[in-house]
Amino acid sequence: MKILIGFKKNNIFEKRKNKKNNIKKTSSNNSNFNKNTDIKNNIIIENKIIEENIENNNNNNNNNNNNNNNNNNNNNNNNNNNNNNNNNNNNNNNNSSVDNNFNNNNCVDNNFNNNSDNSYNNNSYVPMIQYSNIHCIDWSSLISVDKLDLGSSNIFLVATFLNNRCEYNQVLLKSSTTIVQEVYASVLESILKLPIPEMRLLEYSNDEYIQMSRSLLTISSKTNRSLHDYIKLELLKSFFLIMEYAPNGKSFKDLDYKEYFSGYGGEKKLNQLGQVIAFDIFCNNSDRLPLIWDNVSSHFSNILFYDIPNRNGWYISLMNSNVTCINNSSFTIGYRKYITRVKSLLYAIFKRPNIESNQIKKMRESISKSYKINLSSSCGISIQRGLIQGVQLIISRISMSILSDTKEKLRHLVKIDSTINAWKKGLDSIHLPFLSDLLDTMVLFY
Repeated sequence: MKILIGFKKNNIFEKRKNKKNNIKKTSSNNSNFNKNTDIKNNIIIENKIIEENIENNNNNNNNNNNNNNNNNNNNNNNNNNNNNNNNNNNNNNNNSSVDNNFNNNNCVDNNFNNNSDNSYNNNSYVPMIQYSNIHCIDWSSLISVDKLDLGSSNIFLVATFLNNRCEYNQVLLKSSTTIVQEVYASVLESILKLPIPEMRLLEYSNDEYIQMSRSLLTISSKTNRSLHDYIKLELLKSFFLIMEYAPNGKSFKDLDYKEYFSGYGGEKKLNQLGQVIAFDIFCNNSDRLPLIWDNVSSHFSNILFYDIPNRNGWYISLMNSNVTCINNSSFTIGYRKYITRVKSLLYAIFKRPNIESNQIKKMRESISKSYKINLSSSCGISIQRGLIQGVQLIISRISMSILSDTKEKLRHLVKIDSTINAWKKGLDSIHLPFLSDLLDTMVLFY
């Protein structure tokens, strides 16, 4: 399973330029690496001198040979100076490459104070590698924490770490009162191979939870008091998701809509949105698009858009999904109302797949009005075709036994429940008969 149960690295290299008059002489105790480098450079220099002498002997008389010798001596002196410069550069690199406390234009450590004698480090070469690794996190290397709002009151924490190799690691942290339902939805998304970040669950009984809490509170107390108070409340929820983070994603409001959906891959992007809608219908997840749900407060919540597709061809990433089951015995009216709406939508799109249904048209007009953009009916048809593909995918890969087995595995996922039995209550809210009826409805119209 995807949960537990990359970003990809980006290398930034800078060339260091040191002026000759700023370079300081180093001690005679050079490393073996520098000695080997000196030997290699001397061999190259000597070979060049020999070649020059042979050529000059063939072309010049004895009087010119004296001049050549003088030139060679000058060359030797210049080369020796170059060697000394190279040695100094190598020593500077070795002295500044690995240090637990360091500071320059790109690597920040508040505990490091610059020395006036080391002012040349301002232009030193520092490789910065940014990636997202959710495993084996050194929480003591946390340097910053910020909020990331993806809509519908879903707040993520962006945690940034910096190791002694000057590599940045960023992950997302999230807790929720419906975290069990979110984990359940993530497992189903993984089975369907939908685009979700890698994630793992961290429970409060784990020692790592204490390390995480201490680091988050320490860093936030120094930078942002309101964030500090927010984190304190979040830590009371007992369970956290640690998620992979690709920061170059954009929310819907940050997109150039016309260019994004009409340019390269535009139809495929709309098609993928349709597949996401199919899954949201199956899980009764109303956070993203106002298709068959009333009073949707925001559009495209918990979804990030990318200009370049991932290795599986997806231009989007689903950051958070939820399963909202309706219990037939307790909410009979709401239960029947939702099933009826799903049947009406499926009937319309499967009967006339190439003609925009009234439900899709209504959703498209709502988005166009909210964001003051012009989405044509062809955009709606592309979304509709993707929705059909999404329904077909659910039917082919999800069964009642998978739904039941997934719930049972989550029951044994945590060692100790919270004091308010949050994990058990979340599992009890996943009403399998509701999901079974939705699956049967999809099969009926397929």
